[in-house]
Amino acid sequence: MTSADKANRRKVLPYQIVLVVVGASIGGIIAVLGELREELGFSETEVGILVAAGFLASFVAQVGFSRFSDRGYGREMATIGTIISAVALFMMVVADSILVWSLSRAAVGFAGGLIVPGVRRAVTVLDPDRVGENLGRLVVGEVLGFVLGPAIAAGFVAVSGIRAPFLVFAIGTALFIPFVMRLPADSGSKDADAGKTSLDLLRNRRLQGALILVFGYFMLIGAFESVLPIMFKDRGGGAVFTGIAFTAFAIPMALVSPRAGRFADRVGAAKVATTGIAVVGLSAMSYGFLPGLILLTIVMGLAGIADGYGFTASQVAVSRAVPEHRQAGALGLMGASEVLGAGLAAIPAAALYGRFGAEVVWPIIGGSTLLVVLIGHLRLRGTEPVGTGGTDLAWTPIDRHPEPRP
Repeated sequence: MTSADKANRRKVLPYQIVLVVVGASIGGIIAVLGELREELGFSETEVGILVAAGFLASFVAQVGFSRFSDRGYGREMATIGTIISAVALFMMVVADSILVWSLSRAAVGFAGGLIVPGVRRAVTVLDPDRVGENLGRLVVGEVLGFVLGPAIAAGFVAVSGIRAPFLVFAIGTALFIPFVMRLPADSGSKDADAGKTSLDLLRNRRLQGALILVFGYFMLIGAFESVLPIMFKDRGGGAVFTGIAFTAFAIPMALVSPRAGRFADRVGAAKVATTGIAVVGLSAMSYGFLPGLILLTIVMGLAGIADGYGFTASQVAVSRAVPEHRQAGALGLMGASEVLGAGLAAIPAAALYGRFGAEVVWPIIGGSTLLVVLIGHLRLRGTEPVGTGGTDLAWTPIDRHPEPRP
């Protein structure tokens, strides 16, 4: 590893740590949904509403506020988001109704929507030639949090009951506030147009296609969060096994994400994202037909490799669709597409599972993802990225093509 590589990793590290903490809180919530249903008597549909509340609140935050990160306020937004998250997690310690739980989960989602666009922007502007690699390293932080959260939650549930994890996460998040307040300011050019919103970027056809891919992928994530914990519980696995299964899914993502980012930079993010997400959609269609828990967990782990490529490359495709001073706006729209896709899928997926079972919900969700990926593919064809990082959707090395248009 060169000194430049080491320096680049050090620059990305603070932002990785932020996403570890954000991801751990959300992952911990997911891990206990099965126990939450059992202890508080929530229905499958109510669990879906709880999950959707977090996604949709994050959508509002990312659409409404991500542009302020392009104007230089990313650190301030991350600080406010961390404070809101700590308060919401403390609310979960005492919440006993679906309304309070949904409001608390919405607050955690809104907080994440304030934090994530600025963090992603700061990483994309570190080095224009390493956008994919740096976003891949950021995915490692997200996934590590996603792995640690369920493991921590499962351990405290087993020892002290369902309320304990939220108290631990709340205290940990509160103690993390001073770190966030000292994050390095991003080094990229800022957007000087104070009246501009992110929505004007939706006229960009390449960005449209990339956002559609993200939307399709996160339909699966919404179903994962609202169905898999309940499905594991129904098959005899509690919070501990749910944590193990999500860890088996997440670790391959973390291992391949930096390599996936470099690969997307080299051959083109759009084609890597399209292929990776399509593979994940196809694998999800089998989940309802895999017996027991072990085989399902193994298949999830194998699919995690494709997830690492698809998720990382879709972020690179979004970043490469706009100039530097609009990065947070585009990445905020990406986050909004993530949570909108997940939020819209979470409730019907949970309801389908409650009414018809796993054999029905997973082919529908996986097939819907494949259809959305096809639409995104059609929007991307014939477009070019901003700067370097691959071109169109043909599997051809980038140096065989003319320089992309600015």
